[in-house]
Amino acid sequence: MLLTDTAGYREWRAVKLDSYPNSAAELVTDIDGLTHLIPQQKEEILACCNRANMAIYSCRDRQANRAAIRTFAGSFGLSRIDHHLCATDDGVSELTVTDGGLRGDYVPYSSRSLSWHTDGYYNDPSRRLQAVVLHCVLDAAAGGRNAVLDPEIAYIHLRDANPDYIAAFEHPECMQIPANNNAAGEIRAAVTGPVFWYDAVSGALRMRYSARKKNIRWRNNALTKAARACLTDLLGDEDGPVLRFTLKPGQGLISNNVLHDRTAFVDTTERKRFVYRARFFDSISGCEELS
Repeated sequence: MLLTDTAGYREWRAVKLDSYPNSAAELVTDIDGLTHLIPQQKEEILACCNRANMAIYSCRDRQANRAAIRTFAGSFGLSRIDHHLCATDDGVSELTVTDGGLRGDYVPYSSRSLSWHTDGYYNDPSRRLQAVVLHCVLDAAAGGRNAVLDPEIAYIHLRDANPDYIAAFEHPECMQIPANNNAAGEIRAAVTGPVFWYDAVSGALRMRYSARKKNIRWRNNALTKAARACLTDLLGDEDGPVLRFTLKPGQGLISNNVLHDRTAFVDTTERKRFVYRARFFDSISGCEELS
């Protein structure tokens, strides 16, 4: 949506805000299981995705494994999986508390809180993530709540506050993630790019973002600082459009890589949080996005 297209933006904005859910409960679809999705259930999930770029599903059959996650994702056109550093050989991550080793160095494999971000914000432009599936096998004894926000809602908030905020976030040098190095050498080179950009094929709006205080270098000007502050205020507004929920066993979230965070959690010997995560270079097929 170009900043010069004021009329088109106003029309799209009205439709988007009118259909956006008031709570996460509006995005829940009951399904039979990950590997036996019937057409009506798929359409209900897609309808939620068209409202908010995400849907929550709840499986009657709680049987789940990595292959089932891939099958479910494939039902929505998600096949180009991200074989990232901590994933298993098939690309599906197993998010559970891990002490030591490579995974132990990263917050998703700990019980600590995760600040606001989109997945893969550190990926280079050739490997930008467009969709994510999270599936809960077992929830924590306490905590582990997620908050989520459709990037299109963030775009509206920023553009309404000041269209120049969008221009600042579209700048190609807006946000840099420094190189990732360890004792063995460089794991990943530094990545610099915009917060908002548009898919070269579909024209759909995309977003990469992290609220981390460390290991992020922002373009140093007043407009970028103001845009960041505006977004921070939105994400922290308890009465705003952020949706909050805790995934229960058999539930999952499928999204076009929406903004999200996670509170800290507590495991016990009997109850240890376990979540599958699959990240894709495709977007959800059948989901209309801002362009």
